[in-house]
Amino acid sequence: MTLNARLLTGLLAITLAGLAVMGLVSALVLRGYLMHRVDEQLQSVPDHAVARLLRPGLPERGVAPAQFVVLVVGPANRVRVLSGDAPNPSRAVTEVERLNRDELNAHARTRTPFSLPGLRAVARPRRNSVIIVASPLGEIHSAVRNLVLSEIATGIILLALLALLGRRLIGRGLRPLGRMAATADAITAGGDLRARMPEPGHRTETARLAAAINVMLERIEQAFWARSRSEARVRAFAADASHELRTPLTAIQGYAELYRHGALGPDELPDAMRRIEDEARRMNRLVTDLLELARLDREASLEPVPTDLVVLARDAVADATATAPDRPIELDAPETLVANVDESRIRQVFTNLLANVCAHTPPGTPATIRLAPGVIEVTDEGPGMSADNAARAFERFHRAGQNAGGTGLGLPIVAAIAAAHGGRADLFSAPSRGTTVRITLPTHPNETPPPPDPA
Repeated sequence: MTLNARLLTGLLAITLAGLAVMGLVSALVLRGYLMHRVDEQLQSVPDHAVARLLRPGLPERGVAPAQFVVLVVGPANRVRVLSGDAPNPSRAVTEVERLNRDELNAHARTRTPFSLPGLRAVARPRRNSVIIVASPLGEIHSAVRNLVLSEIATGIILLALLALLGRRLIGRGLRPLGRMAATADAITAGGDLRARMPEPGHRTETARLAAAINVMLERIEQAFWARSRSEARVRAFAADASHELRTPLTAIQGYAELYRHGALGPDELPDAMRRIEDEARRMNRLVTDLLELARLDREASLEPVPTDLVVLARDAVADATATAPDRPIELDAPETLVANVDESRIRQVFTNLLANVCAHTPPGTPATIRLAPGVIEVTDEGPGMSADNAARAFERFHRAGQNAGGTGLGLPIVAAIAAAHGGRADLFSAPSRGTTVRITLPTHPNETPPPPDPA
């Protein structure tokens, strides 16, 4: 059963129950009112009947109004009719004859109305006899029956009108739910997560439901988009990693086969072993970088401690100068700059950035490290990068040129470390204008410079 049918059925059932209760109450009230009037009339009629028996010469016709039956029960329970033929006294005579004398005398003593089948009666004692005045209840039963029949007819008409109007009104109220169901079916069948529920203009329960469903759909769409993007990145990462590992593995396998087949002479063997060692070191660097990225992707817990970034930068400059003494590297930083960071990760950031400068700029190209609260910048005066290469600089395994060295994971590792600290990495470059890599880290109010060395 549809929701429309259930609501309409419930509405009709409640209305029918209300009409039935009202009809029953009105019928009982009407019957009680009519019975009360009959009792009042019955209590006044016996006195009038007794007076007529004692003074029969009065001009009235009969001893009671025509709607009453007047009976006299004698000592031997003989019943005599004092009223006329209308109403018919036969039923009253039959019912009175069924009463025993004691019961009849008890009713006469109490002088209160009592009920007989189809009759309402009152008794009055008179010497050795009892006068009974009875009123048939046919008119009362007919009035109550007519009321009930009219209420039934009226109820049927009301229920029919309510069914027609209620179905239309309920259908109009549930129409937005139907549109929502159609939209949900379209999303389920077609998989279009961009579809949204229609929102009615007025603020109703249906409108709030549509708004809540639209918010849920938007979040589901974002979650699916993020999931598909993550899956695409995983597939691309796996493909790139396989490609990068295939080259050194192919070289190592090729030299091993040459050695096994005896194709390498004594003069060629040292060079082959050197190439195998170079490819093995390349694989080791690649695997190390992949493991580092995997740990950062898993959001491995950092160990942030108050660290002086100036000390780390000076160590990185010293290491790079020892590796490339012909390359001037300048440090632009305050005396101390304390940040709450993971020391080993930030050392890796300096190492990777300076190694990137040394690998992709000509010898002797100056470089500068600038430090400021929440900012680490490494700038070189090299040839710079094209807009396309600059936009893809943080993509894994991306290298600016076919002959560029390295694994293509240095800058992605830097970006992952910055993200793990809650910051970000940006690259600014243009041809012939050098390159700047900026690491932005969150700052904390409680970060203060360490106390000076007592020495």
